[in-house]
Amino acid sequence: MKTVLNKPELVSLLQHHLTDIAALCGEYDNGNEAIIHDISVKIALIFNNSNQSKSLLSQLKLTHLDFLCSSEIYNSKTLTNFIGLLKLEHHAERGWTYLAKLDRLALVKVSYENWWNNKKLIIDSDGNAFTRAKIIKSVANTDSLLINTSGWKITDTNGNKTTINPIPETIRQIAFELLESFKNVDLNKESKLHYKM
Repeated sequence: MKTVLNKPELVSLLQHHLTDIAALCGEYDNGNEAIIHDISVKIALIFNNSNQSKSLLSQLKLTHLDFLCSSEIYNSKTLTNFIGLLKLEHHAERGWTYLAKLDRLALVKVSYENWWNNKKLIIDSDGNAFTRAKIIKSVANTDSLLINTSGWKITDTNGNKTTINPIPETIRQIAFELLESFKNVDLNKESKLHYKM
């Protein structure tokens, strides 16, 4: 039998997931890349609607909220590959690598639908587009940090090509945006879910 949670229980569950995501991000930042899968599972529980279950946001009627977005705007005329949430840096030991921006100043408000389902964060070398929803669902539903894509290649000034997986850092940046979005939100007040004592 399916358990139906009331509003205070749902609010508490959402707060618990947000606390867990923050702790998992700390683990990832300390070098545990595999924890990205767990972060994706937690984010999926908050956002993802499926035939089997409704997301926490939908249950709490919180989809009217704006979310903070740090993605650059994709221009199909000038870009082939596109990685919208990350910065590209060169390190002496690791070479070229993508890194989450983790910059509060780069955040702008967008609608829930834009943030989760519409905004293209990544365009791979075959022109396949990836939204937050597609990335999070793909990683949450598998144990792999790679999603079905042709990949992302970087060519340095000497013409050397390197393939880089931007997915872990993209999910880290999505988690950053999510935590910042909820930082000053009164969930009880914002939730449109009616609750009788």
